[in-house]
Amino acid sequence: MTPLVGRWRQLNALLQLVAVPPVVVRLEGEAGVGKTRLLHELFAHSALGNHQKLIGTCQSLREPFPLGPVVDALLPLASAKLSEATDPLLGALVPLLPELGSRLPPPLPPLADLRMEQHRRYRAISSLLTAAGPAVLVLDDLHWADSGTMEFLQYLFGHLPAELTVVLSYRPGELPRGAAADLGRSGSAATIELPVLAESETAAMLHAMVGRGRPPRKVRQALQRRSGGIPFAVEQIVHSALEQLHPASVGSTAWDQFLRDDVPAGFREAIARRLSGLSDTARRLVVAAAVLAVPVGEEELFAVADVPVDAGELALDDVLDAGLLQETNGRFACRHELLQQAVRQVTSRSSLRRLHRRAASVLLDASGALPYFRIASHLEACGDLDGWRDNSELGADTAISVGDTGAAVTTLLQLIAAAEGDEAGRLALKLGRAALDGLDCGATVELLRALVNEVQQLPLRIRGELRNDLGLLLLNQLGDATEGYRELERAAGELREPRPDLAARVMSSLANIHAGHQHVDTHLKWLTEADSLAGAIAEPSDRTAFLVNKATTLMTCGQRSAWPLADSLFEETTDPALGRHKTRACLNFADASLWLGHYGRASGYLASGRELASRFTAAYTREQLEVAEAMLDWMLGRWDALPERTVALVNRFESLPRVAAECRLIAGALAAEHGDVDQALQLIHPLVSADQPPAPPVTATAHTLLAEVRLRQSARTEALRNVDLAVQVLRRTGMWVWAGEVTPSAVEVLTTLRRPTDAQRLIDEHREGIAGLDCPASAAALRFGEAVVAQSIGNFHQALDGYLTAEVMFSELPRPFWLARTKRRLGECQLQLGLDGIPQLLAAERLFDELGVRRRSRSCREVLREQQAAPQRKRGRPSYGERLSPRELEVAALAAAGQTNQQIATALGLSRRTIEQHVARCLHKLHVSSRKELTVVLASGIRTSD
Repeated sequence: MTPLVGRWRQLNALLQLVAVPPVVVRLEGEAGVGKTRLLHELFAHSALGNHQKLIGTCQSLREPFPLGPVVDALLPLASAKLSEATDPLLGALVPLLPELGSRLPPPLPPLADLRMEQHRRYRAISSLLTAAGPAVLVLDDLHWADSGTMEFLQYLFGHLPAELTVVLSYRPGELPRGAAADLGRSGSAATIELPVLAESETAAMLHAMVGRGRPPRKVRQALQRRSGGIPFAVEQIVHSALEQLHPASVGSTAWDQFLRDDVPAGFREAIARRLSGLSDTARRLVVAAAVLAVPVGEEELFAVADVPVDAGELALDDVLDAGLLQETNGRFACRHELLQQAVRQVTSRSSLRRLHRRAASVLLDASGALPYFRIASHLEACGDLDGWRDNSELGADTAISVGDTGAAVTTLLQLIAAAEGDEAGRLALKLGRAALDGLDCGATVELLRALVNEVQQLPLRIRGELRNDLGLLLLNQLGDATEGYRELERAAGELREPRPDLAARVMSSLANIHAGHQHVDTHLKWLTEADSLAGAIAEPSDRTAFLVNKATTLMTCGQRSAWPLADSLFEETTDPALGRHKTRACLNFADASLWLGHYGRASGYLASGRELASRFTAAYTREQLEVAEAMLDWMLGRWDALPERTVALVNRFESLPRVAAECRLIAGALAAEHGDVDQALQLIHPLVSADQPPAPPVTATAHTLLAEVRLRQSARTEALRNVDLAVQVLRRTGMWVWAGEVTPSAVEVLTTLRRPTDAQRLIDEHREGIAGLDCPASAAALRFGEAVVAQSIGNFHQALDGYLTAEVMFSELPRPFWLARTKRRLGECQLQLGLDGIPQLLAAERLFDELGVRRRSRSCREVLREQQAAPQRKRGRPSYGERLSPRELEVAALAAAGQTNQQIATALGLSRRTIEQHVARCLHKLHVSSRKELTVVLASGIRTSD
């Protein structure tokens, strides 16, 4: 093997990175620059003695086999020591890795939803890599990777096992669509570039290969020009020269050639000379291997070369010994792409066409699944364009069926470019469906945009249908409301004349209030227009889809007419398409009911949805139903183990931000109530800082939660800003039915910060916004907010009536958390009126304790202690008289240190009003008139209650 030249710096960099896992290393360099050779040097280094060495190579011409190179890389684990191979999830790998079958748990039943099956497989591979312990996973020639491998890498980058180093080698200019950006997303990633050799390094390589003195300058310059500094080309050119020349003649005119095309001219000529020196049978084998372009078995190679088996076996040994072909696991191929290209360039066109035709015939006659992509490639090369089209589409169909979306998309794009009229439209629709089934939403959006904007031969109805797919993808999966809505509006216009039935469905999607981020009046206008075209919808499945969208819109905005329409959609069915629409209806209706406050209805829809999802194998919807169930548990106060559940859901749906948003909201709200402010901010802040915000009610509620947290931190400006942003969402959408979580907290923040006018304006808008609508949660929130505003300006009797009404409403919903907050305020209001508020405060304390909200229950107990310490307490505990109580001494010390009432309240978990009372009593008992005097008095020593 030629000594390593000019690569020691990159090898050392690789070794340093391997020593600090987890890390992703991107090894970039053009063809023949030495990426594979460097990886072999890495694996041979003693520093990797305790590591699992896993390598997979992507192929240039492949059949649909998602994760093929990853599977190849994992095969050595069949004989390796695995630390933790007991995870039941590993059973998902049994079909992929039968060699590991005896070492893996029992196989898992397949999932009907291909997307979920792929996601489970990715998790299982990550688990297997974790069990492997210290390991280096190399994927070589990533520029030829299948879409499944690329999608798995996107997943792996976010879930790197702690002891894993991933090394990806590729040609940067030849990566699949969108892959360059994806490879840059890992937080622990590094890039190593392999440049071509400098002239001095090329000369060093030549010297090492020849074993003589330093070559003359003319030879060095000529070799650098001819090889381009590509180590493989240098190696091949020098090997060829040494075969023809005596070592003493190395510096002769044999080097005086120039580079031409993709293969160095001297290299091409050297290959021609080497071929001419072979027997006819050996030469046929090399040319056949170059035409086949992928590793193949003996039988296929001999058939395409048209040589007898006996003669072929003898000649095969010769070309292997000569280094023209190489064998890997019983399959044979040209040693490198440059060699493959050179062989084809020195072979006549007529010979190549004949060989391509024979290769296609051999592959068509083979048993088992036909490799349609390879057949199509050979037919195109021999000029059979009809055969190329037919087999390319069959290959795309096969790729779609096994989930290799990338291969299908690439092929269909090529077919569309060569098609016209209706044929282009038919293929474009198939391409759109294939793209929508892929996991890479970003690439799918890019592709659909290219189809609708750049393929001029598409009929208008096809363009509109594809644009509808694009709009729904932007809305529902990427959460890009602005762009998604714009594409749906254009689709509605394109489809209105040629496809009024589909236009009605598109308009019903535009009526989706939850996803659109428009004002409710805009959505209802689209629904009215959709209704006017709905008579054109003939298919029962399409009709059901339209009615589901209509009922969803009406229910979401609190229209009572939604309930009978929704009930009419749940007749028994065995039709899969109808079943899936009804499953989606359950999810939509449950979500709408939750935000309205109809928790009993939501529970019923969730139960029906689970049953339908199971019966009609709607795994993706079943996962979303799980999120809705978590939301229901949050609202009903079923908080045991809910924090852990929702954090797990956030991690599970990391790649689907719209689905993960509600999980983040719940987990963040619970963390804030349980006192973990840092985790609360970590979970909630992405909801309000993302480029594409989540659904409006989630966004508004997230801002409200942040306002409460900021108020506890005495960050007044930030708290007010978050309240303003939350209310802006409600004003922009006109959806005050979503104010159930916003108005109560927002009004408390505003009144605490002495903004009663702003609070009253919010109340007035809320009252007007839900007039005549069916939204019990928002109605209860309104009554609570009205009472808070009245209490803040001293209208205690009005506040008392409001709290009593809100108490009944929250109890009937039920909302235990808001019921407890109402009882707390009701008790304080009763005390302000000289009434007995102790029972309400005790009830609030008990409810907060049951919810695990210790901070709020402590606050209730503090108010109760203050009442028990007052003069003439019924329970008979002695008054502290002129002495400071322990709590008063604590407050006095903090006030003397310069802290504000709000800062003291936050530190002690008390209300600001309670602190104000403490400070006033301290000043009175100590006979001082200001906080500054407290410092002197406290320094001289004071009597306390102990």
